Amino acid sequence: MRILCVAEKPSQAKAVAQILSQGSLSTREGQSRYNKNFDFQYRISGHFVSVTMTSVSGHLTEVDFPATCRSWHSCNPVALFTSPVVRAVTENGKDIAKSIERESRSATHLYIWTDCDREGEGIGGEIASVSRSANPRIIVKRAHFSSVLPQEIHTAMQNPRDLDMRLVAAVEARTELDLRIGSALTRFQTLRLSSRFASLHDKLISYGPCQFPTLGFVVDQFLRVESFVPEPFWYIYLEHTKDDGRAVFTWKRSKLFDQEAVFALYAKCMAAPMARVTSMRSRPKEKWRPLPLTTVDLQKCCSRYLRLAPDLIMSIAEGLYNQGFISYPRTETDQFDTNMDLKGIVTKLIQYAPFSAYANGLVNEEGFKWPRKGNNNDKAHPPIHPVAPANNLSGNPLRVYEFVTRRFLACCSDNAKGQATEIEVQVTDEQFSASGLMVLKRNYLDIYPFDRWSESSVPVYRQGESFEPSVLEMRTGTTTVPKLLTDSDLIDIMDKNGIGTDATHADHIKKIIDREYIYRSPDKFLAPSTLGIGLIEGYDAMGLELSLSKPHLRCEMERELKRICDGAKTKDDVVRESVNLYKAVYVKSVEEVAKLEESLGRCLQQAPDTGSAIWTPSSGNGAGGTE
Repeated sequence: MRILCVAEKPSQAKAVAQILSQGSLSTREGQSRYNKNFDFQYRISGHFVSVTMTSVSGHLTEVDFPATCRSWHSCNPVALFTSPVVRAVTENGKDIAKSIERESRSATHLYIWTDCDREGEGIGGEIASVSRSANPRIIVKRAHFSSVLPQEIHTAMQNPRDLDMRLVAAVEARTELDLRIGSALTRFQTLRLSSRFASLHDKLISYGPCQFPTLGFVVDQFLRVESFVPEPFWYIYLEHTKDDGRAVFTWKRSKLFDQEAVFALYAKCMAAPMARVTSMRSRPKEKWRPLPLTTVDLQKCCSRYLRLAPDLIMSIAEGLYNQGFISYPRTETDQFDTNMDLKGIVTKLIQYAPFSAYANGLVNEEGFKWPRKGNNNDKAHPPIHPVAPANNLSGNPLRVYEFVTRRFLACCSDNAKGQATEIEVQVTDEQFSASGLMVLKRNYLDIYPFDRWSESSVPVYRQGESFEPSVLEMRTGTTTVPKLLTDSDLIDIMDKNGIGTDATHADHIKKIIDREYIYRSPDKFLAPSTLGIGLIEGYDAMGLELSLSKPHLRCEMERELKRICDGAKTKDDVVRESVNLYKAVYVKSVEEVAKLEESLGRCLQQAPDTGSAIWTPSSGNGAGGTE
């Protein structure tokens, strides 16, 4: 028995090999200078076997069109919806593939050590395909793990599973659909618009099934801000000062947009300006500790609190995972399995000096509480949590690690406890209320400063007591303009609308920034460029029920991919149905392209050059189309 292990990244291969070999290994150069081979002996079922650990560098293969359709001017873009596609090893992956083929020839088993998510399963399928091309008899298994900890790595090595070919098929379907849809629309947009507008000459105007809905969210919010008109409102303000403090009461109607109506109610109050206490309640109150950490929450919180870009957050989190400091950072799960030794993890964190005292209190002073249970479980990975103390980090990696650790310790703490006082008063028929809060035990708030629970005091009142308000006024205000989206806001909207996955949100935002469709201002708000606004308004103007700028099409595609994962549909069925849907929308977009040009012309402040000699979809016939 000889086992070939292949990890998703060189750093991961080295870390896993060090654990499995207990440091007793030899290193060989592979065909790729960056992907080394680590040889060692490992005991399985009482017998030592030879193991070689190597790696890929992400996806090993890619899907593309045949040479006859690969050139920008080779065919009508609509032909790309039905053109054959070919899968081949990437240019950067050729040396890696040669190394895997060579090692596979003498191996009896192939163990896949890629990340345990859908994308990792897809990469595992690519590795298995390359390996089987050199050794058709090789037995393929996959190691399942969530952190690079010795116990978990050894358990994964001793208990390999089968590769989930349904997940592999879903990744292949998504890759093919993104190629077909993105290529067809990118070619059409670029060839048409770059020849119509001088400012877009030689500019790539790409389309992505996730990029455009993401851009649409930013543009929609920007237009809401731009079109906002402040609206006046009126309300009744009541304040009362006593010897033991001051209370500001909120009108139960909050505010009204009819000045005369508010004045009539206010005049009625002023005719008999005595307030009577109708209710005085004091009750225990709790502020709930946070739920266990998911990938979406990691990106949202670190973006909001640490002011980091989502793609940087994920890059740092993956680095911390590969170093063995945190668990796998791509997960939708917000509930811990009851079999996990969470108290043991807290005990390890006593060795982390900044949080040592707090962790010690949870373990040794009966402060530990089992975390709350959320509603999501992807059945693949636990929530993100620290797995080892990291005493030698600095900069942004330290900030992200400490956020993950604070969140975990907060989850394992008790809720904050307080005593709330609520007072309700009535002036004639109008009702007002005031509240106060005394924080009795901060509990999780001591380790999680990102949540705030401020104390506020109110005077003591008795039910039935009457008093004359110190201030009773009719006041006015205006509605406030909404804010532009932040990265955190955008990720939240993408997640709710099914655009991308927890693993790809950051990539989609980065892509539309790189394409200059949007930009991130110095104060971290996201705003669209004139090009971005023109593209979205142009597609919206076409009146498509399933606009390319809206989330509906991509959301439906994600649901179909999930059906492949569940075994309810095949890859071929989903690809065929999605291609037909997008092709119909594409054809409609081509027919209405004048509206896109009109919108861009207005935003770019230049008229389209209608005299340009351009390629149009109607000038060719399928793959034989010409510019």
